Formats: sequence, C-alpha cells, structure tokens
Amino acid sequence: MIDTSALLRLYLADGPLPAALEPAMAQGCSGAATLLVPDLCLLECASVLRKQVLRGTMTSEESMALLADLLLLPLRTVAATELVCDAFEQALRHSLSVYDATYLALALRHGAQLITADGDLATAAANCGCHTAQ
Repeated sequence: MIDTSALLRLYLADGPLPAALEPAMAQGCSGAATLLVPDLCLLECASVLRKQVLRGTMTSEESMALLADLLLLPLRTVAATELVCDAFEQALRHSLSVYDATYLALALRHGAQLITADGDLATAAANCGCHTAQ
C-alpha cells in the first residue's frame, strides 16, 4: 500500500525515500506482492506533475513521460466508491484530508503496510495500529 507522497519520491527529488519503498516496489514488480493504491492516487500524481510544469521545474513532455511510466507500474487500484465512507470516518477521527484518509482506510481494510512520506498520515496510521513505513 503506497501513497502518492511515497510513490512520487521515486521520480522527484522531494526528500528521502521511505525505507520500505524500494523493497516494496521490487516485490510488486516481481509479482511477489500486490501494490494497492486508491484510484485517486494516479489523479493526485497527475496534479503534482501539473504543478511541477507550472513552476517550471519540469517540461510538459517530461511530466507526460513520467505519468506514462507511473501507468506502467503494477499498481492495483481500488475504487474510491469502496472507500469513501471509511475514509470520511478516518478523516474526522484523525484530522486528515479525506484524500489522505483514503490511503489509511485502504491499508486498514487490507491489513496492509502503509508506505508514506507524509508525517501526519504516518502518525494517524500508527495511532490506528496500522503498520507504516516512512
């Protein structure tokens, strides 16, 4: 279970990689593990890439190529409709955005490790007893 903040660290120099990220990606790419993400993850990635283009830190061609690479990753997406009620509940409980809480809801539903570069999300996950890696 990988959130947008962690996933994009593979491509953008925005801080240190979460320790569990590269091993999880290797397992996912080899088929030894399932890499779960809510379907909104790809939209969030596209939104971050758009901001990079607007700031002039990346060209539109570079961002499109990076987005194409993201789409090739073996990510198993879960529809937001399956998570919205749980995400809303977690958002209220932990003062998270509903978007961030969607990752927590998905991790809790599947008993999955949550790999994130977001400190608030990692804290909320730890408070729920969800195994997290930052």
